[in-house]
Amino acid sequence: ELNLTFPILSDVYKNFIRQYGVLHPTEGIARPSMFVVNKEGTITWKYVGAEASDRPPIDIVLQQLAAVK
Repeated sequence: ELNLTFPILSDVYKNFIRQYGVLHPTEGIARPSMFVVNKEGTITWKYVGAEASDRPPIDIVLQQLAAVK
């Protein structure tokens, strides 16, 4: 539907959640997080929210995605 040319990760077993350090210490779930990774595998931007409602504005996310194209 969005015609994305990159993968989006869903981590049901919490492997990457732990690896990226975004597991909420008391709730046992991931904090709302977004990572933009370039083709070389380098994280070029990240956002880690403090609580479930803490998410970046979509225009900022789209701007960061456009910057790695």
